[in-house]
Amino acid sequence: MWSDALLLALNYLISVIPPTVIGIVLMELLIELGWIHKLEFVTTPFMRFAHLREEIGMSFLASFGSPTAGNSMVAGLNKKGLIDRRETIIASLINSFPSSIVMLRNILPVLVILLGTTGLIYMGIVVSVGLFRTGITLIIGHILLPPKNGEVPKKEAQRKKLKTALHDALSTSWKPLRRIIPVMVITALLVFQLIDAGFFDTISIYMKDISLLRYLPGEGLPVIAAWFASNIAAYTIAGSLLDEGILSQKEIVIILLVGRVLSTITRIRFSIPYYTGIFSPKLGMQIMLLSALMQDGIMVIVIVLLAVLW
Repeated sequence: MWSDALLLALNYLISVIPPTVIGIVLMELLIELGWIHKLEFVTTPFMRFAHLREEIGMSFLASFGSPTAGNSMVAGLNKKGLIDRRETIIASLINSFPSSIVMLRNILPVLVILLGTTGLIYMGIVVSVGLFRTGITLIIGHILLPPKNGEVPKKEAQRKKLKTALHDALSTSWKPLRRIIPVMVITALLVFQLIDAGFFDTISIYMKDISLLRYLPGEGLPVIAAWFASNIAAYTIAGSLLDEGILSQKEIVIILLVGRVLSTITRIRFSIPYYTGIFSPKLGMQIMLLSALMQDGIMVIVIVLLAVLW
């Protein structure tokens, strides 16, 4: 029912909007206080290599606590005109690695309980893929972006008292927030109505019929199907098949990775309001699709290598 979809959308917005607001305000506050340079030693070498602004390094660090806050910082820089579309995309792709770490923190206990060592191997591969994608993105930035030559705008080097800095940060944050929040709300309401109507489920059904699956053990197909509903469901079924000796450790890892790739559509449906809300609809879709293509492309290569070499 539309009311159920509305409730889901509201729950989603309640979980996303606060970090978005905090992320943008925090970015402005750090700039106003001049704290950017206090932690620059951690990320400066990487940012300089990728020809990115120093503030992107701060958003990267913030993403380890909240990926939403980190991307909101990047969006704030873009809305102020401090970084262009190309640098915004590269910065957001770099910030995707902390998301893998956040996922690891949340899902690791479940994986260990259900899959033991096999779960650790699987998660290690997923995190490694995220790290490798970040490395590739840094190289792309180095190639496509012009060097910054260590230039630092005078405004960002200024030091202010906390009260004054907070006031200025809140004032500056209002402009991007009054645009981001309405777009995020409208998109979330639309996407969750499409979910309730079964639009994405229909696409998932067609994806589950991909001929690639005939190369996998038939006993593992329930794991693939479960991925379209819940990663926890997939891990639970995989753990049962592993405990009963129906599938080997190698087969379980490969099947979980394949399921992760094929179920990208189910993750995208929740990512649409996230990215289009934080960034503009066009830019958000570009970032989301590029992120998914890079992640799945590298994952497919890893799957092939595991099947051949393991």
